[in-house]
Amino acid sequence: MAKVKVRYFGEPRELLNAKEEEYEVKDGATLADLILCYIPERHKEASRIWRETLFRIVGGQIATNKDGTPLLKNYLILIRGRSQDLNYAIKDGEEAILLPPSGGG
Repeated sequence: MAKVKVRYFGEPRELLNAKEEEYEVKDGATLADLILCYIPERHKEASRIWRETLFRIVGGQIATNKDGTPLLKNYLILIRGRSQDLNYAIKDGEEAILLPPSGGG
């Protein structure tokens, strides 16, 4: 098992009413596993809105790339200060930072 800390900002923070949380995930778990399974499992009451907030939805389903990876809605997930794709395998002790799209103008 690997432990990962997740820090939330913006709408995800408000939705889950949490600034940060720690999760124990199976060895080899990916960021997709974390945000599609582990987080919604802990926050069942917000799981539907969570998916609709973070992911692109087509026909009621989460849209995916050709390789089956879910498509985020302009959110960034940083690990060690670098943006990672959802296939990234989480390592013990890492911290994932979930950043919403930023506005500009």
